[in-house]
Amino acid sequence: MKPASAYSWLIAVPAFITSPSAIYPSRPVKIEGNIVHNLNGKQVENAYVYIVSGEEEALSGKDGIFTISTWQQLPVTLVVEHPKYKSKQISIKDPAQKTTIRLDLK
Repeated sequence: MKPASAYSWLIAVPAFITSPSAIYPSRPVKIEGNIVHNLNGKQVENAYVYIVSGEEEALSGKDGIFTISTWQQLPVTLVVEHPKYKSKQISIKDPAQKTTIRLDLK
């Protein structure tokens, strides 16, 4: 019979294969943007912004600005909804760039 330490490497193998860093980034990604009316450039307040395949969501402020943090790998799809405007989906590939989302009236 071999000592228990001879099989200790078997414990590390599943941990190596299912490492959370392989699935999630080491820290959340911050996505910032500005929501404006397409024709006049006026900021859109209280637009509901969310990531399609997650639970991350935000509302735009009086200045039209929103911020969402996510652990999901990029690209992610954002959806923007507002009662007065048509819904819009956009893909975010580079969170370093602030995104301006232009909405059309319904």
